[in-house]
Amino acid sequence: MEITIIGLGKMGLSLAKQLNKQGQAINGFDVNPLIAGVYMDERLNYLKSISDLKSFQETKNLVFLVLPAGQPTKATIKELSSLLKKDDMIIDFSNSFYKDSIQNFEALADLGIKYYDCGLSGGVEGAMYGACMMLGGPADTDESLLALLESLCVPGGFEFYPQPSSGHYLKMVHNGIEYGMMQAIAEGLELLKEQSQFDFDLSKVTRNWSNGSIIESALLSNIHEELVADVELSQFGHKVHASGEAKWMISEALQEEVPTPVISLSLMQRNASLRDVAFSNQVISAMRYNFGGHKEY
Repeated sequence: MEITIIGLGKMGLSLAKQLNKQGQAINGFDVNPLIAGVYMDERLNYLKSISDLKSFQETKNLVFLVLPAGQPTKATIKELSSLLKKDDMIIDFSNSFYKDSIQNFEALADLGIKYYDCGLSGGVEGAMYGACMMLGGPADTDESLLALLESLCVPGGFEFYPQPSSGHYLKMVHNGIEYGMMQAIAEGLELLKEQSQFDFDLSKVTRNWSNGSIIESALLSNIHEELVADVELSQFGHKVHASGEAKWMISEALQEEVPTPVISLSLMQRNASLRDVAFSNQVISAMRYNFGGHKEY
């Protein structure tokens, strides 16, 4: 297979490095031409344009799309639809809405191009050294493709689900769970920081909890690393953005009438963090003053 990675940001470049370490010769393309100066390997051929894929007609193409969800991914898939040939394959690693992935699958299937949606977890380090992947796609799948993707994952970290868009559906739910877990860790650490009875070093607490506790996790290890560097986390602001997956998950849960209160509230908390002054707080303060003479100081 002629492997090409489109999108050489942090995740795409990390996947490229892992493939190169395996001895795989690959192609790469990014809209930023300066990326070629960031990483060089004799087994990585930088393409000047996506249209260069036209030259790979004698072998089966396997394209890794590692782009932001939405318009960048949609536009690139449309361009690829006119460049690739029957039986070529696209693995979409974006965190796209699963219904968009169904449309991509159906449109490309009409052209004989196989489209797979793949949830990718583990961050930059996972993409570099071994990730967790959840792949969705047609049941009649090339075993060599599954073997290649499994080789990029930690043991037990790869699973194929033979239904188009199921990989992105799983990643949507995965990221929603992640929101809830992050919020719970954050609230617990805030209580430990603000309480006045004990003197806790949060870097030591998180190191303690990261070794053998029930809540031991990659997320806890992540915050431990940051607390070791700066226990006040002074380089980080108070605004926390949401990338969309939790919103999609909550909408899906409402449609399916499945209660997801923890994840819903964690998203609302992120949304609230983006407001410098919440008008709703001013409304409540005004009502307290009006009926009871309460003044906020």
